Amino acid sequence: MKSMFQYIAAVACVAALTACGGGSKAPVAVVVVQPAFKLTDTVVGTGAAPKTGDIVVINFTGYLYDSTKADFKGAKVESSVDTGKPASPFTVGLGAVVVGWDQAILGVSPVAAMKIGGKRTAILPANLVYGAATRAVPSPNPYGYAAIPANSPMVYDFELVDVIPGIVIPNVPPPTTLKIVDDVVGTGAVAATGKTVTVRYTGWVYDGTRADFKGPQFDTNVGAGKTDLSVVLGGGSVIKGFNDGLIGMAVGGTRTVTIPPDQAYGAAGKDSIPSNATLIFQLQLITVN
Repeated sequence: MKSMFQYIAAVACVAALTACGGGSKAPVAVVVVQPAFKLTDTVVGTGAAPKTGDIVVINFTGYLYDSTKADFKGAKVESSVDTGKPASPFTVGLGAVVVGWDQAILGVSPVAAMKIGGKRTAILPANLVYGAATRAVPSPNPYGYAAIPANSPMVYDFELVDVIPGIVIPNVPPPTTLKIVDDVVGTGAVAATGKTVTVRYTGWVYDGTRADFKGPQFDTNVGAGKTDLSVVLGGGSVIKGFNDGLIGMAVGGTRTVTIPPDQAYGAAGKDSIPSNATLIFQLQLITVN
């Protein structure tokens, strides 16, 4: 996507071995003092603000943190500004880049999310950027970027160019009572308690994110080589919602029946049917005797 993804994994420890009296000193870890996380708005935007899951387009420039500089900006290590075009769009808040970028763009209380047109400077300790990873000097290196040592805190200038709302899939909760919809009203004999009926059916697990609410199919007796199901209504051979969904149907009719868990398999579930699943059945009544 950009240079920030081109890193070489490294261990953040430098061993200093010195011959002394026939022995050697133990490895000494290099301790890098980390600055506090800080966000500073230099321009407050006036457009839309992103939320987790949205796609953002930004300009950015990254520097090694330098405590001796008034603005804390040391050597430049990467920049979309140098290329003359924004960074590739990415989904914010889901770890698509690094945590520090997500936090800088979405804000951390009391600092609000950036808005389109806004500019923000972020001071990021190493654990919010690349941690113990390192990056050598890029090759080629037309913009003269510096290497990124292990455990480097960073300073970034961000500009929010655009926000593209993420796709939100609605999730409609299932009905809590038996729901019956007649798709085709039959004209033959009517099913009633005590009658023996034959029926063709297909069953799905309810999925509130789908337009027809039909999730994974778990059973069917429709198709070549299948046998019609014979049921004595009220006899207890099928789940209550299936039985009650047939009552009142006329031969030749079809129904869509949505069955809540307490009239299906409840907390136990069955085979590929999960615990507390709402079920949808498409029913076709063939005979009533």
